[in-house]
Amino acid sequence: MKKIFAAIIAVFAFVAVANATNYSVDEASIDALFTEAVLDASSFSANTAMTTAVGSDPAITNVVALVVDWIGLGWIGIHRLILGTKPINCLWYFLTFGGIFGIIPLVDGVLLIIDLVQGSASYLDNPAFIMWL
Repeated sequence: MKKIFAAIIAVFAFVAVANATNYSVDEASIDALFTEAVLDASSFSANTAMTTAVGSDPAITNVVALVVDWIGLGWIGIHRLILGTKPINCLWYFLTFGGIFGIIPLVDGVLLIIDLVQGSASYLDNPAFIMWL
């Protein structure tokens, strides 16, 4: 209990002492960074960052997601990141004790197998918590 109380006091002391008056912003250097920056919009997508890291072939992406799901990382939703969903879904998997006690990752794995057999990639970039709905 003493450690928790000491940690709380330390956090409040840090917040009281910390201020932003000592920092400055150099507008010219920020503008120079923006003018030098190059963004290739064709190769960037926030939802498909993990998909492009795995590969551009949807079948390979489905296989990797299926393997990750079945080796035990499905309960925190890592397979959904590989499929290109938003990272917030991993939080929902974690907060629902592994995707409603492991039911959702189990069904996800079965549906990924069916998706592979049919030769489609219907679950890529799916933002829903329950991807088959």
